Amino acid sequence: MADELPEGTDHVIPGAQNSSTREKLKADAADLRDKASAKAADIRGQATDKAREYADEGKARAAAGLDSVARMISDSASQIDDKLGAAYGDYARKAGDAMADFSASLRDKDVEELFDDARDLVRRSPAIAIGAAAAAGFVIARIVKAGSEALDDTAKAAEPKTSRKKASAGDDAETVSAATRKAPAKRKPRTTS
Repeated sequence: MADELPEGTDHVIPGAQNSSTREKLKADAADLRDKASAKAADIRGQATDKAREYADEGKARAAAGLDSVARMISDSASQIDDKLGAAYGDYARKAGDAMADFSASLRDKDVEELFDDARDLVRRSPAIAIGAAAAAGFVIARIVKAGSEALDDTAKAAEPKTSRKKASAGDDAETVSAATRKAPAKRKPRTTS
C-alpha cells in the first residue's frame, strides 16, 4: 500500500481513490454549467425580443411623427408661395415629399435593416455620422431644456399666490442678511494706555 501513495503522504484519505465520486462531481459541474448557459441564452433571447419590440414601437412613432411634419410642410407650401414666391413654395413641397418618402421607407423596413443601413452609413462617411449625432444631441438637449422650463413655469403657475409673496419677502431678507454678512466689520480704534 505504501507503493500506491503519492510521495510525501503517509496515509490515504477515505474516498480519495474513488474515481467514481470525481467523475460524478465533474458530471454534476458540467450539468450545472449547461443549465446556466441555457438559462443565460434564454434571458438573452427574451431581452433581444423586448428590445426589438421597443425598437418597432419607436420606429412606428418616428414614422408617424415624420408623416405629420411632412403634412405640415406640404400644407404650408401654399402660404410660402404667397409670401415668398413659387420657387420657395416648391422647395417646401419637395422637402415635404422627401420627408414623406423617408417616413414610408422607415415604415417599410425591418429594424435589423435600419441598423444595417446605419452601420453602412457610418462606415462610408463617418463625418456625416458624427455631424448627425451632434445635431441629434443638440435637438434632444433643446427639447429636454424646453420641457424642464415648461415644467418650471407650470409649477410656478400652480403655486399659491400667498406663498409666492412670502417666498419673495424671504428672498429679500436673505439678500439683505447676506449683504450684511459680507460687509467688512468696522474696527474700533485701539487705545494705548
